[in-house]
Amino acid sequence: MKIFLENIVRELGYAEVYLFGSYARGDWVEDSDIDLIVVSPRFRGVPIHVRGAMLRKLAPDTHSFEILAYTPEEFEYARSSVVLGDAAEYWIKLL
Repeated sequence: MKIFLENIVRELGYAEVYLFGSYARGDWVEDSDIDLIVVSPRFRGVPIHVRGAMLRKLAPDTHSFEILAYTPEEFEYARSSVVLGDAAEYWIKLL
């Protein structure tokens, strides 16, 4: 995870990264994926599928990642959604 976070900072500059899901709750199992939210102004104007592909290239092959990528504005709006509203109660800010 440390290398992945370093890769994100190197590639995006400023970013916020949040761990959520089973790893953040502490109830993960062997085949659980790692759920992350990555927030960066560098995503402005970049299509969602391109953001995901870009981040997956930075991720190590040692785990399966599920990554949500937002601009700061999108993240503020999405925080009121059911998924992120629930995740906000237990997420862990990594960056």
